Amino acid sequence: MEEFTKIGERIEKIWRDKNYSEVSFPDIAAEALEEAELPKKFSAFDVMKWALRTSSLPEQKDLRGRFGDPPITIYNSLRFHVDVYFWLEGTTTIHQHAFCGAFQVFHGSSLHSIYDFEVEEPINFFTELGKVNFQKCELLKVGDIRKILPGREFIHALFHLDQPSATIVIRTHRSPLHLPQFDYRKPCLAIDPFFEEPNMIKKFQTVSSILRLNLAEADDLISEIIENSDFQTTFLLLSFVKDHLDNNKMNRIFSLQNSQQRFNKFLEVAVKRHGNRANVLPSIFHNQHRILEIVRRRSYITNSEHRFFLALLMNLEGKKNILKLVEARFPQFDPIEKVLDWIDELSRTKVFDGSLQNALGIDDFDHFDLIALESHLKNFTTEQEREFLKHSCDVEPTEEILKKVTERKKKLSQAVVLEPLFL
Repeated sequence: MEEFTKIGERIEKIWRDKNYSEVSFPDIAAEALEEAELPKKFSAFDVMKWALRTSSLPEQKDLRGRFGDPPITIYNSLRFHVDVYFWLEGTTTIHQHAFCGAFQVFHGSSLHSIYDFEVEEPINFFTELGKVNFQKCELLKVGDIRKILPGREFIHALFHLDQPSATIVIRTHRSPLHLPQFDYRKPCLAIDPFFEEPNMIKKFQTVSSILRLNLAEADDLISEIIENSDFQTTFLLLSFVKDHLDNNKMNRIFSLQNSQQRFNKFLEVAVKRHGNRANVLPSIFHNQHRILEIVRRRSYITNSEHRFFLALLMNLEGKKNILKLVEARFPQFDPIEKVLDWIDELSRTKVFDGSLQNALGIDDFDHFDLIALESHLKNFTTEQEREFLKHSCDVEPTEEILKKVTERKKKLSQAVVLEPLFL
């Protein structure tokens, strides 16, 4: 990968002349990527072939592949390195970085969301409560470059729309000045995802075993741990347990137990232990469950437009934000009509995960649901709704029918997949 070596050596010289100032590095990296035009000279698959054929790879900075599938280090310097990250499945968490640099879309396209975080209550060095605020969202295509700023200067999330996607990243090594490298959980939590404590790890491994064994005392033992844990450990344990319950396919198919009711009992123990501070947990876990459900349903969908729509629902909130991105990607279409078409098509698409549900997870979805959605998306007044029903839907707008449409709006606003259109 001679071109990667050239760009690395060029950056090394320029940055050295700047006395290795971290403040200058994002600009240097971004300018180098822009001038090199690497996506025009190589394909992402060339990097894969090189990694398989070369007899000796550079030192790999993410050997375990925690970020990327896989991440491949192509160039190393004493103070920075150049990676290519591949992505086969779509998303990163909302996160910040303990380093700086720049990235460029190498293959595919991505939905890029920017956030900030208002700290309201520091729990400890690794955990904070506050507000996760959405700032903007954009579509990134091959060749697009963005600077990576350290810490809270750059809180973002990437959803990779194509399979595969690939990103070139030029970055410094981790800086202790910008640790911890927080992940953010909507609507209000910042937590260090790299925190490890041996006692906690071993207990979680044991919890995994007793859950998989369906041990009769499992719930009592988990509740006992929560009753004696700090807030950070409580959240991590609840996340661990919820992942197990949500990913238990047998429970989902045969409804052997109501996992949500079971989890709610653990939440009650957490509130009893931590008081008002724990009242934020239900909203955090509701959002995590919504994302998991959309990801699960998206994994069964092959249509690229449907996958794009589900990506929007997963990453954005509010019909205004969602419709804006639909219009950006499909400027030749009316965004509302496009969304209604997608929803109609997904309602007739079965997902074969054993549940035989449609891709929306709403089995009784019908024509009145589409009417209710169109009314909501177009902000119809009651009078406009009457006219729409009468002239466009050939339905007599009686009080009973209007009430039915209102009830459908409420039902749809509570549906996991469609909820973001109503937020």
